[in-house]
Amino acid sequence: MRIIITLIGFLTLSVVTYAQHIKGVVLNQQQQGIASVNIIIESLGQGTVTDSDGSFVLSQIPEGNHTLKVSAIGFVSQELPFTVKINGSAEVKIILKRKQEHIDAVNIFGNGQLPDLIEQPTLEPMSVQTAISTVTLQDIQRQGATTVMDALKYTAGGWTETRGRKVKQFFSVRGQKYPYPSYSVNGIWQKEFTEIPYVLSSGNVEEIKIVRSSAALIKSLSPLVGVIDITTRKSVKDEVDVSLKYGSLNTYQSEVGYSNVHNKVSYSARVGSFGTDGPDGRNGAERLWNVKGDFNWNINERLDWSFNVMYLTGRRSLVQPVEPAAAKLMNAKEEYDPIKTLMVSSKLKFRKSDQLTSELDICFAHRNSTYKNNNLANGTVSEYDEKDFELTVNQLNALKISTNNTLRFGALYNYWESPEGKRFYYGNTARVHTISGMVADQHQFGRLMVDGGFRLTGEYFDKWGGFGIEGSGGKFKNVESIQEEWQAPVWNATAGVSYLFENKDKLNWSMAAGIVTPRKGALTDSGDKPKNENRVNIDLGYEKQIGKEGKIAVTAFGVSRANAISYSGGTVDIDNGVIMELYKNSEKRNYGVELELKSPELFNAITMFTNLTYLKGEEKKGDDWEKDEEMPNWVFNAGVNYIKNRFDANVFVHHISAYENDRFVSKTYINEHGKAPLGDFMSMDMNAGYLLKQEYGLRFFGEVKNLFDKDFQTVAGYPDYGRIFSLGVNMKF
Repeated sequence: MRIIITLIGFLTLSVVTYAQHIKGVVLNQQQQGIASVNIIIESLGQGTVTDSDGSFVLSQIPEGNHTLKVSAIGFVSQELPFTVKINGSAEVKIILKRKQEHIDAVNIFGNGQLPDLIEQPTLEPMSVQTAISTVTLQDIQRQGATTVMDALKYTAGGWTETRGRKVKQFFSVRGQKYPYPSYSVNGIWQKEFTEIPYVLSSGNVEEIKIVRSSAALIKSLSPLVGVIDITTRKSVKDEVDVSLKYGSLNTYQSEVGYSNVHNKVSYSARVGSFGTDGPDGRNGAERLWNVKGDFNWNINERLDWSFNVMYLTGRRSLVQPVEPAAAKLMNAKEEYDPIKTLMVSSKLKFRKSDQLTSELDICFAHRNSTYKNNNLANGTVSEYDEKDFELTVNQLNALKISTNNTLRFGALYNYWESPEGKRFYYGNTARVHTISGMVADQHQFGRLMVDGGFRLTGEYFDKWGGFGIEGSGGKFKNVESIQEEWQAPVWNATAGVSYLFENKDKLNWSMAAGIVTPRKGALTDSGDKPKNENRVNIDLGYEKQIGKEGKIAVTAFGVSRANAISYSGGTVDIDNGVIMELYKNSEKRNYGVELELKSPELFNAITMFTNLTYLKGEEKKGDDWEKDEEMPNWVFNAGVNYIKNRFDANVFVHHISAYENDRFVSKTYINEHGKAPLGDFMSMDMNAGYLLKQEYGLRFFGEVKNLFDKDFQTVAGYPDYGRIFSLGVNMKF
């Protein structure tokens, strides 16, 4: 920690000159921030898009007179002259008009700005906002994140379990696991996306929003564990950008992108690759390609259409674990070759009037990966294709009943099929229909906002094999396939209250309750089906603005879990070293406090952030509550971003406290030592760059990951790869 403080102090004291920049906010005529507005200085070839509140920052602008071009679908574009002086800055407030004017009541909430649910119907309720973390494109670039999973690393309460098995990484917040948070892409919920975030290049991503609270309702069908919403990269201006990076372990990343904006149409295309040789002597090589394209058309003042396509291909060798992992895992040399994933989505947004908006989303995903397993102990080799596809249709409406009341309602249908099963469930066909309906209401009373919602979800199992049972499946050999059967409906309800003070500070309270069901086909140690879990979550958050860009937020949370579903520690070998874990029901509760701090820009050069999460998990044993040793107590992140003229430097710190578990651990080790110790580490990443040619955005940079070369583990047997150095170059023209 002393080293970190010294570095921060050094960076702060070394500021002697100032970078020129422009800050601003883009509002509609109701003084509400407009997200995703294109902000371009064409003469410099620089641009950005506004954040969710309409704010933006453009840095490293030379002194002199410039013109700012501001455009957004559905609004009248503007060109605004501005002047930047040496060692100075410019601040602007921009009001955009709709292309076709419609008179509507001004909706002011205290002196602050309310999100416009007619324009952004997919927003989560106001009462959840203090429990949402946002990772922007700028954050991703500063971190040097290679994949989507890398970009989540510094989320408040974020906890990434890194392993080398079939699912490489799991991400959770607040210790919410089994199930893990679900994913949505461009607001469209995904049933099977767990295997994608660690192979999806961060170059394809514009923004990631992580709803840490169980009260996620709009974008998630996940049973009360939050949602991770990925917004893919959009066209900002006519531009070509190139990025190359190479480092230790033959680790590399390359990206080439092209975007074009022309009147009512914008489109872009990107291609990229990344890979690594992995840790020496432990398999783990990766070679992956990503291709992405998007097309956006403002058909008229009422109708917008967008189309996105992503294709991922390559291969991934699964990292072999080390002791104290079970011998069967250490002797399994596994890989996916090839990995193939195609995702196509379309969004049609229709503004029938200023009081009613409808969105129709359609998404198709197809995954086809070939799994190969060489059992080093007995010399056997197995190979099979893990195919699956899903189709999602989601329709969402936002209706302004009155000036102060907006109702949202919609329905979702998802069909998922895996002809031969997947991952640990290979060997049995799965065909599942999911149907869900949602209603949510948000009402304003002066400075007070009240919201509530309800979602009901049902699943029809045309066929569900559950687990691969062709081998000696132990308790699983008697698990029969579910066929032509409706499952019991699952519900979750939310309620919340928000108060916005005159100085724009926010006070939010939200509650969520509902049912969490075990994975179909899951068994307990006794061979029975686990019971449904009943979960209640409460959040209380306060957010205070610091200047125009900074904030401090404190959120207290608590989760009560009756019949909580978790792994029991028991396992069975179902086929040639493929191990299935058994479940249990118990009484659990999680609670804690999150602190987030983001500084305003200091000395026109430095920004800092930190977040600290204290969480405690307890499990009832007999009449007493005992600490859940499989959950860390502390998660800490911090970062310093520094830019001086053409030089920039970034430092990031991640800490997670000690915890333990017996997953993947050998029986001999458990008998002698108990569960394996995990966590209890602090890692640091650093990078620095120099902008050589401003007109081309030509920047050379260097990175170091895991500066202290910590041999930490988040899952037993899978230590981090160690310190990695990289050099790279970015260019835009």
